[in-house]
Amino acid sequence: MIPLGILLLFAALMNSKIAYAQLPVFTQFSQNQLNINPAFAGFIDDDFKFNALYRSQSYSRLVTSTFSNASFQMRPLFDFVPNNDVFGFGVNAYTHKTLDVYSHQAMSATMSYSKGLNYDGSKTLAFGFQGRYNSKRIDYTQLLFPNQFEFNGYTPQLPNNEPIQVINANFIDLNSGILYNSVGENESFSAGFSMYNINQSSQDPLKLATRDGLTFNYQIGYLKVLSDYSQVFFGGLHSVRATQSSTSLVGAIQILPDYDNYIGFDVGGVYVLNNSVSPFVNLNMNMLKASFTYNFSIAPNISYVQNANAFEVGLQILFSRPSEDNTLAKRHMSCFK
Repeated sequence: MIPLGILLLFAALMNSKIAYAQLPVFTQFSQNQLNINPAFAGFIDDDFKFNALYRSQSYSRLVTSTFSNASFQMRPLFDFVPNNDVFGFGVNAYTHKTLDVYSHQAMSATMSYSKGLNYDGSKTLAFGFQGRYNSKRIDYTQLLFPNQFEFNGYTPQLPNNEPIQVINANFIDLNSGILYNSVGENESFSAGFSMYNINQSSQDPLKLATRDGLTFNYQIGYLKVLSDYSQVFFGGLHSVRATQSSTSLVGAIQILPDYDNYIGFDVGGVYVLNNSVSPFVNLNMNMLKASFTYNFSIAPNISYVQNANAFEVGLQILFSRPSEDNTLAKRHMSCFK
């Protein structure tokens, strides 16, 4: 008989794709740029950007996992770098908890430099580097094991016979990435590649059990402006770790009834191959963006995961110095901005 705690833990991990996807996991990966490519630091039309995301997963109405992420990006030294170049800096905080068994907190600092490839800066190539401090804890004493049940029911005083009760791990990850971006009058294209956990090469079984292995992320996005009041976006993210992988595809349409003040909404969806379908809506209010996503699990051959769903909410705040080009800069909705 499989212990209930282990069953719920496994269901939560399967639904969140922790075993084989980018970390941390959010369906709207495009709102979580610093966790998929350090080169995204500074990839903003504004001078400052604050982004926050919260995700809650449940299995049969029991909340099994929660994820929180907050990031801040800026473009310092704006008046000192060459024209068409951008120096970007970002900080990122992340926390994840599954039941009372697993927890992970992380804090990172990211720097990037974007180089204009032509005279007007419409084509750029950016390089990014990130250092991330991680703290993980796995507490097996919070799981229920059959040998802890007696005639009167569960008794936590009985030993669970696990050789290790609590695992604490603190370590630093080194991450890097490259990003190409091309912007035209009515369309834009971006493509990037990143490597996370570059320094995690230890063969120690205990370290391998608690640390994240070397991960490769590939991302691509394309936007087409349909009119002054609408545009469409398509994008994708493919993550590979060891012999496992995860692929997410996203599509969205943006409607701007009030183009001059950049007020409108985005409607779209994310499909994670063989895992989930997630419709979402973003409300754009000039310097503010609010987002909501609901995650429907469709993992094949794992019937109990069908009862495991999740929702995400997000908030984005943008700050810009006054500029006559501000509205034009925001014209391209790029899913990664």
